[in-house]
Amino acid sequence: TAVYYIADVWVRNILGFKTAFAGGSYPGGYALPSEMASDNNAILALSGDCNRARPEGLVIRNGTLYRDSIAGDICILYGDGVMESYYESDFDLDAAIARGAYQSWSFGPKLIDNGQVPSSYNTTNAIIAHNPRAALGYFEPGHYCLVYADGRQGETSNGLTLDELSQIMISLGCVDAYNLDGGQSSMMIFQGEVIGNPYKGGRNISDIIYFGGDDPQ
Repeated sequence: TAVYYIADVWVRNILGFKTAFAGGSYPGGYALPSEMASDNNAILALSGDCNRARPEGLVIRNGTLYRDSIAGDICILYGDGVMESYYESDFDLDAAIARGAYQSWSFGPKLIDNGQVPSSYNTTNAIIAHNPRAALGYFEPGHYCLVYADGRQGETSNGLTLDELSQIMISLGCVDAYNLDGGQSSMMIFQGEVIGNPYKGGRNISDIIYFGGDDPQ
């Protein structure tokens, strides 16, 4: 059994698709996603990839390149509104920057492979198994979805496997989708209220995705 929530998001201008660091600047610190959402007056927010917890991984936020190391599957939101996820071996950083990379995430894995559930995932068995989830989906430029799933709550909601999450994203009509930091890190906030029941109340992480509210810090 799994309980999950979907936010269907349209943005007229890609600058409305924002990210924020705990503390307001990179590398920032750590805070609950709900606190970061409040700090930025977000209408809608989702936990990000907690980039500060890992020494490697591409970090591009609100058009600024902060870290250029590559590790694992990568997701890029471009300035034209297109979102694409890549396997590490297929990714060209110089080409992505030249194309106008606006946001990047480095947690993963990639959830859709040529319209299908991937045959395997570039991650650990612990992440593949049932877990609370946060994921980002893409339909077309300007149209996205955020998905949050409760988990580790016994018969109420034991979370989603990556296969189940991939199938949900495909069934929604996403043409690309990417898994963000899950488990206790995952949290969705709408109009100041935490959605669902984050595991153990959530935990402090380094960053969020958000819409509405203040200009990016």
